Amino acid sequence: MIQLSRNYSLPEKQEDDLAIKIIGVGGAGCNALDRIILDGLERVDLIAANTDVQSLASSVATQKVQLGRTVTRGLGAGGDPELGFNAADESADEIRETLQGARMVFVCAGLGGGTGSGAAPCIVQMARESGALVVAFATLPFAFEGKRRGAQASEGLRQLQQLADAVVCFENDRMGDMVLPKAGVHQAFAAADLTISQSVRAIVQVVRRPGLIRIGFDELLAALRSRNSRCLFGYGESDSDNRAHEALALALKNPLMDRGKMLTDARHLLVQISGGPGMTLTEVEMVMQELNRHVEDQTQILFGTSVDGKMGNRMSVTLISSVGSPEEAQPFVPERTRLPEVTPFPTRVLQNPAPISSAPEETAPIAEAERELRAEAEAPSAPARIEAEITSAPLIDPEPIAAVAPPPPPPREKKVALPKPAAMPNEMEQGKNAGPRKEKAQARQEVMQFESVNRGRFEKSEPTIVEGQDLDVPTFLRKNVRVK
Repeated sequence: MIQLSRNYSLPEKQEDDLAIKIIGVGGAGCNALDRIILDGLERVDLIAANTDVQSLASSVATQKVQLGRTVTRGLGAGGDPELGFNAADESADEIRETLQGARMVFVCAGLGGGTGSGAAPCIVQMARESGALVVAFATLPFAFEGKRRGAQASEGLRQLQQLADAVVCFENDRMGDMVLPKAGVHQAFAAADLTISQSVRAIVQVVRRPGLIRIGFDELLAALRSRNSRCLFGYGESDSDNRAHEALALALKNPLMDRGKMLTDARHLLVQISGGPGMTLTEVEMVMQELNRHVEDQTQILFGTSVDGKMGNRMSVTLISSVGSPEEAQPFVPERTRLPEVTPFPTRVLQNPAPISSAPEETAPIAEAERELRAEAEAPSAPARIEAEITSAPLIDPEPIAAVAPPPPPPREKKVALPKPAAMPNEMEQGKNAGPRKEKAQARQEVMQFESVNRGRFEKSEPTIVEGQDLDVPTFLRKNVRVK
């Protein structure tokens, strides 16, 4: 008779075979490391590394590494990634000694500053050289922190993508959706630290915790690797009567998931369902059926489940993936094909255009050009002569044409005569005695310039018009009475 035991827990000596170390680099990395320590994570070495002595002293980590004792002299990197890299390079021996014997290393850093952007890639490279599997957790700065800080963060992220086995990237702009609009600034940064802590603990539990269906390193890397390393992470836990539905809803509610909409772009999705001894197969099936509504048919689901007696009546759902965005389009560089060389007109071959060009300079250039065009249109000539005629055109000096082409400005006498056409015929018939009449016309013109009259307090009111006359205008102006 074969007796099946319901004890799903494996001996702890199998769990101790995997040595995991977590190192926080820089101020933001050490803050995330402190949150991981406060949330509780057993059998993991936690290391804080920073150039700032004061920030390093405030960390709750037991192991601490001061980067660049002589380079920074206990001060920060001042936002200079090159200085942060030199500080990590100076402390390379101490870092290698700290990471010795680790099979899996998590590097937490905030990109954009000097220590995180400069020292984190250097530490990742040292961890890779020691033979460990390296997963980097990086946070991108807020958009309002400036373009230079964003550019340094992008460069640091690019270096991490080249060196680490997998990169989990968190955007602080999305972390702000986890807190209320009226919440304090510290709560927004605490939300980012909480998300990093949940993701690190979830990955450690996925790898370490024995389960009915266990997830290996290769499946974990397949879920995390992506060209732009944008992480999709969600974690939900519930102990209510409808715990399966609520745990999945909380996992999808994570800002990185965009309420499950981001899962449509995922190529690989890691799903870990954990619960106490009372977790049923129906609950697991319910979670997977509801999750399949948010993913595409071609998405590969890496499924794992485990039963842990320490969870009691709780049930948790962990979703880990990365956006498999299309590859960045390469800028279109056209091939350097030689354009057909344009052969100039044979001006050098024909030496005869000199007498032709001398005539237009002395005579009117427009009349000479018209005469040449008529000659070309009327008399048929050989192709060689046509080229000669055409080549003679550039020899015409364009400056006299431009000077003659625009018409002269109209005289002002015509503009003055336009407003008074009725008075002009009488003056022309009477003879040349138009002197005093022109003076009267100028006086009328001066009166006509009073188009806008200052109405004082009645400026914004409607004018008083009676029989076509504006009574608001003074009488001497309406009747053209000169006041002496």
